[in-house]
Amino acid sequence: MIGYNRDHICNRIRGVECREMKDSNAMNFPVNLQVGSVQSCSGVFIGAQNVTYGWSSHSKSNVGFGSVQSSNLIYRNFTVLQDQDSIDTPIDDRDVHVFTQTHRKPQITNIGFQSMNVDSMAQNAGVFVGDSNLTGWDTHQKSNTGSGAISGNRNADIGNVSINCDQDFIDAPINDQDIKSGLFHRSG
Repeated sequence: MIGYNRDHICNRIRGVECREMKDSNAMNFPVNLQVGSVQSCSGVFIGAQNVTYGWSSHSKSNVGFGSVQSSNLIYRNFTVLQDQDSIDTPIDDRDVHVFTQTHRKPQITNIGFQSMNVDSMAQNAGVFVGDSNLTGWDTHQKSNTGSGAISGNRNADIGNVSINCDQDFIDAPINDQDIKSGLFHRSG
């Protein structure tokens, strides 16, 4: 959001009525915003003009046993995760970012909603409310999981054997050299 920092927006979202200071845009608060979880390179953007460019996220994870939610039974399981690489996840992300702004006559942006509920957002996900300009997002992920996530209620995971052997000389090379350009029209 142009001209506001995070604390200013959070104070406004908590229930204080707010109108954006620019005559050309109007934002109506309070807003009931609930976000359960946000993973890498993701976000919730609320504003008259949202400009994002060049977001990058790269990750490598090894998980022997995944996550367990709610009331579940895990009993007598055996998990082996072996990932002996000579070179593990080399990442080359030398991007060239070209950002060009042009100005145009201010337009009226009216944003009005009572509530927003985001349960879960995975990589490179976004919720955008308002005039949004985005470019140059990328994400790369390599994941080894011996036993995955257990979701729900009253699941039984009993007596399982999970073996994951991922022995590579070079594991998950990520070569993401590119030119990320964006031409954004800004009001005002």
